[in-house]
Amino acid sequence: MNEVTYDSGLLDEKLYSTLINSIRGIVWEADPLTFRFFFVSPHAERILGYPMQQWINEPDFWRTHTHPDDVEWCSDYCRDASLKGEDHEFQYRMIAADGRVVWLHDIVTVVRTDDGTLRLRGIMIDITKNRMTEEKLRSEEERFQLAMQGANDGLWDWNLLTDEVYYSTRWKSMLGYSEEELEPHLNTWKRLVHPADREATLAQVQDFLDGRLEKYEFEFRMRHKAGHYLTVLSRAFLTRNAQGKAVRLVGTHVDITGRKWAEEALRESEKLFHTLCDSAPIGIFRTDGEGNNTYCSPGWEKITGMSASEGMGMGWSKGIHPDDLEEHWKVWNKTIAVGHIYSHEHRRLKPQGETIWVRTLVTPVKSPAGKISGYVGTMEEISELRQARQDILKNQKIEALGVLAGGLAHDFNNILTIILGNVSLARLQLHDPEKVTKQLEKAENATARAKDLAQQLLTFARGGEPVKKIIEVAGLLKEAAGFALHGSNVRGEFALADDLWPVEADEGQLSQVIQNLVLNAVQAMPEGGSVTISAENAISPQEEKRFVKISVADTGSGISENHLQRIFDPYFTTKQQGSGLGLATCHSIIRRHGGKIRATSVLGKGSTFHISLLASEQERVSEPSSRKAVSHGSGRILVMDDEEDIRELTQIILEELGYTVETVENGTEAVDLYRQRKDEGTPFVAVILDLTIPGGDGGKDANEKLLKIDPDIKTIVSSGYSTDPIMANYRDYGFSSVLVKPYRSQEISKVLQELLTA
Repeated sequence: MNEVTYDSGLLDEKLYSTLINSIRGIVWEADPLTFRFFFVSPHAERILGYPMQQWINEPDFWRTHTHPDDVEWCSDYCRDASLKGEDHEFQYRMIAADGRVVWLHDIVTVVRTDDGTLRLRGIMIDITKNRMTEEKLRSEEERFQLAMQGANDGLWDWNLLTDEVYYSTRWKSMLGYSEEELEPHLNTWKRLVHPADREATLAQVQDFLDGRLEKYEFEFRMRHKAGHYLTVLSRAFLTRNAQGKAVRLVGTHVDITGRKWAEEALRESEKLFHTLCDSAPIGIFRTDGEGNNTYCSPGWEKITGMSASEGMGMGWSKGIHPDDLEEHWKVWNKTIAVGHIYSHEHRRLKPQGETIWVRTLVTPVKSPAGKISGYVGTMEEISELRQARQDILKNQKIEALGVLAGGLAHDFNNILTIILGNVSLARLQLHDPEKVTKQLEKAENATARAKDLAQQLLTFARGGEPVKKIIEVAGLLKEAAGFALHGSNVRGEFALADDLWPVEADEGQLSQVIQNLVLNAVQAMPEGGSVTISAENAISPQEEKRFVKISVADTGSGISENHLQRIFDPYFTTKQQGSGLGLATCHSIIRRHGGKIRATSVLGKGSTFHISLLASEQERVSEPSSRKAVSHGSGRILVMDDEEDIRELTQIILEELGYTVETVENGTEAVDLYRQRKDEGTPFVAVILDLTIPGGDGGKDANEKLLKIDPDIKTIVSSGYSTDPIMANYRDYGFSSVLVKPYRSQEISKVLQELLTA
């Protein structure tokens, strides 16, 4: 930096120059009116970055480089003071050569030279850092005040030098006071502290100020304006000056009254929980989210025979009976995967060797966010309950079997009376063929009823797998309903869609369902009425499957709500007589067809039964069979049956229909005779094979051997056991058709006609 020489006229020139050069500010001299500089010290270039020559040579240097917001007021202020001859000082901003804003504190003296000219002499001191610090402090103070006013917690600011305390708006409102009601003094909050807490609280504060406590965090009670007390949590931090003296304590008061009440309520709840658990006769336990036990009650210990410590973690699972363990985990994992309540009955092995039955009910405990944090459960021993339940069920079964046997005996006795009566009457009327024919027809019809009743019982009992084929629904509905309505005073009405899809079903079983429903409707209208049979196509929106919906609606007395819930139960009936199998059988048949059946009813207005059956993807349909149609044919038929009377009866029927018949007793004879006639050139056109032959080859084994002799053979499987899967899926076993016992000439005729003309 260049040094300057300045002639003071008073001091030694060298000394004066040294003084000017050593001053850290800018020493200057300027005109009081134009503010043109005559002299500036070397620090001018260091502070503002402009060369000294520019300060002096540029007439308007000061105006040009002073901050625009400060030029006018500084000019006016300095000019007025100069004209009055008054020394003055002020602060303003100038723009440095690099664009910085520099704050200057200017101390100005008005002097008059020897020739009487006024001059301004001064020192500009760079106070930029001081101004920035002041601004920062002021900004922080403003932010602090805003925070004090807007914070959710009650804020306070204690000046330890003056004992003045500033309370925020939230602090005052928390205690119910207005802005004007609290003096800004330490005594204000001291007198609000609960008398019982005051001494201890002040002692804790003093210990913190003296350094005996590292953390300022206390709980105490303060009086609300309304008179009650709040529990507050007080936290604070300490500010010290440069000498390390504590000068300021700033903190918060948080109202935790509700939390303290909640904690107290939780403690009481926990106490009550343990009291209840300890005295409860059932076992109570808690687990974490993984199923590890964290608590077991005395009741749990008594039931399981394990101690609480043994049941902790996964120890509880050790007592589950080995045969029930897999099922238990299966149900447990499935339940917790969806967050549902777990309910399960299983056996436990007590350490003493005793096996008991227990019922466990476990409920998930969820956090406010909905996440399962654990489980709470109960366990009760139900060994005696299980035994009592089994005894009741056994008694119910015995009672139900009695009802069933009584109903069946009644129905079969009625049918046998008709059969025996008509057969005996026919023998007395042998002289009159017309009368004999009439009586035999009645006996035959009664026999068909016996067959239907037996088939109904078999279908309900253990299987009755449907022998399915493609059926045209409209024709079956009309024929089955017409048969059930025959002779009644009830009118049948049909509402059938024109484009009904076909279904794959057992014609006889489905007809049985419709007949049962229509007969129920007839019985519900003893004074007469109408029954409406309707059908339409439908598509399930969830599964996108095609269904045929069938409804049977009557205008009878209706079914009560209590009875409506039980109408499909086995043995349940509201009739004076009957076995109670009708609707139970309907339910069983529809379920085995993969369909659904339900009922709706309004007392006094009637009932409606709704059936849904899957539509067939195939379009070829079979016409409903006729009860009266008999077709004649020709050809050799082989009949295999272990019952001689059945062989004889079947042979006579077939010969009456025009066929040539040979009979055998078992499968071995059937195979040998079939091979012999084939070799002789007089083969059988069809073979009827009884499915079950005691002590010999039955229809299944015989058919396998016959297929090896003649792959094109046409065999018919016959049995009275509709539960056998071969009867329902005969084609899978190589048979060409099926004939269900007992059968009449019409059924034999129909099967052979379809088989031999195909």
